[in-house]
Order: sequence, then C-alpha cells, then structure tokens
Amino acid sequence: MVNPVKYLLHIAEDRKLVTIEPVFEEIAGGDLFPTGRYIVVSTDGILGEIHLDGDLFDWAGDNDPGIENIFKIAQFIREYEEPQLTEFID
Repeated sequence: MVNPVKYLLHIAEDRKLVTIEPVFEEIAGGDLFPTGRYIVVSTDGILGEIHLDGDLFDWAGDNDPGIENIFKIAQFIREYEEPQLTEFID
C-alpha cells in the first residue's frame, strides 16, 4: 500500500469509516522505504497503529478495536492492490 485508503471498520454493531495511512521512512538519497507500519485514523482521531511483519501483526494504541478487527485490517492491507498500479502489472 502506497497511498492512504478508506476502510469500513465494524465495532460493536457500529460501522466506522477509517483511513489506513502507510508510514514511510526516508533513507539515503531521499528514497522512501515502507516500514510495515500503518496508522489507522477515524474522524475522532488516531485509533492506533498496526505493524505487519510477514504473517505477524501487532497493534499499538489506546483504542483497541478487538483482535478480530485487527486481523481483518492486517488481511486487508496484505491483499490490497493500488488501483493505479494494477494497470501496469497485467
């Protein structure tokens, strides 16, 4: 995932539209490197941050959406394909 993306999060019979924003680190030469960290933001503020490392994931933040939602967010990020990039892959 390169750009922020909207995601519909289901929390206790409520749905909340959140934005998942990838975190990049600047490396030598000014290139950006994906960190595997993603900030999850709602209209109420930052919900937390998810860190992906292969099949493993970790959630940090005061707002815990529940393990099932964290798993779904991780799965969504892993499977997400940038719309403008899929044209060049085919």
